[in-house]
Amino acid sequence: MTQLPFSTKKPAEPKQPAAPKQPIAPKQSRKLAVSGKNAAIGAAAGALIGFFLIAFGLPALSGFLSSPQIVLLGLFLGAIVGSLRGQWVLLGVAGVLAATYLVVGYTPIVSGLAPRWVRADPVPAAADAIVVLSSTVLSDTALDSDGTERLLSGLELIQRGVAPRVITSQVEVPYSDGVRSSTTDQARLIKMAGAMQGWLVLEGTTSTRDEALQSAIKLPSGARRIVVVTSPLHTRRACATFETVGFTVSCYPARTRSHSTWHPIEPSDRIAAFADYIYERLGMIKYRWKHWVALSA
Repeated sequence: MTQLPFSTKKPAEPKQPAAPKQPIAPKQSRKLAVSGKNAAIGAAAGALIGFFLIAFGLPALSGFLSSPQIVLLGLFLGAIVGSLRGQWVLLGVAGVLAATYLVVGYTPIVSGLAPRWVRADPVPAAADAIVVLSSTVLSDTALDSDGTERLLSGLELIQRGVAPRVITSQVEVPYSDGVRSSTTDQARLIKMAGAMQGWLVLEGTTSTRDEALQSAIKLPSGARRIVVVTSPLHTRRACATFETVGFTVSCYPARTRSHSTWHPIEPSDRIAAFADYIYERLGMIKYRWKHWVALSA
């Protein structure tokens, strides 16, 4: 009789039922709630910081960040810092900016500071050209408020017979559906003033320094007596830049209509003047460092 070999295989063990999922411990739940609360506080503080930075001119200083982008960035970064328990630091920064906002807007400090930064020279009886500095162009091809106000003030001098020429610089701004040029609206306003015959356009300029250099090239040899027209708080740096390249300059502050930065009285005007003042102060530091203006400017 044949004997079957002995088997060492163990019978399969029955499967154990899966252990029920453990509910989140109350302590862990509290931690998540606290972390979410901190993130929310941080996001709110970050957005508030963004608001104050916009009021103080950060979009112009950065050159590429728009106001909505600054607020969204403040929200995002604030939420991250808050989740790391840094919300109190953000609240402290927001508090300092809020105090600065109140002092600037509701005290006469800027009202006394801004006029001292404006350069307003006597208008000469005759000059070789009126140089109107450009700002930017909107998506509908219209000049922005600064560009319009500067050009209108320059054309006023042309109407008074101060100079036979008006010089503007071409600004090109890319939008999602194409590039907009400032010359479209500039031509419309200059034509209305009857000054098309004496209109010269500077191309390829991206700064006040470029406008000064291009003007020196564009004007005939010996034509060095000019009137520079720009926004009030920009006058000091702009006119010093043109003087550095060899012009005899009279500064003419444009009349502003969106807000009063030359003689600010209302809180909104004081805030706007403060933003322009900070921008121009930093711009002057840059121009002095690059030797684009005299150190005494």
